[in-house]
Amino acid sequence: MNLLKKKDPTRAKRTSFSQAEAMAAIAVAAVAADGKILEVETERSLWLLSQEELFKGYSEPKIIKIVEKLFNILNHKGLNNLVAIANESLQSKYKETAFRVATDLVFVDGEFSGSEQVFLKNLREVLDIPVETAGAILDAKIEEHKVV
Repeated sequence: MNLLKKKDPTRAKRTSFSQAEAMAAIAVAAVAADGKILEVETERSLWLLSQEELFKGYSEPKIIKIVEKLFNILNHKGLNNLVAIANESLQSKYKETAFRVATDLVFVDGEFSGSEQVFLKNLREVLDIPVETAGAILDAKIEEHKVV
């Protein structure tokens, strides 16, 4: 069963995100995908988000506040609902970028666990990223992070 597609529609309808929050929610989900939240992942997520057009003009404290809010939502609603809300909120033009950011964060620790593999596969499907595009992003990030 594809866990990212399964969602509680009553919960998902109550919460929506701005475009920046939706992008950050995908990043938070990627950081949490393997069940371990490492400092290198959270630092990288803050840096990556700060480089995105959606976050131009956002101060670091403001990005941190958004990320902390999203970790709180993750703790209360779970990974699947966080991704579902982000997907419903995020405009199509930002979905490939969100997948690229998530892929970077999954690989930043140099490991690619089974749970992270499943997460990226399901995220690709949820965000409706073409297989070829996802493959190119994966290849580039594997090379960049020297993942074995």
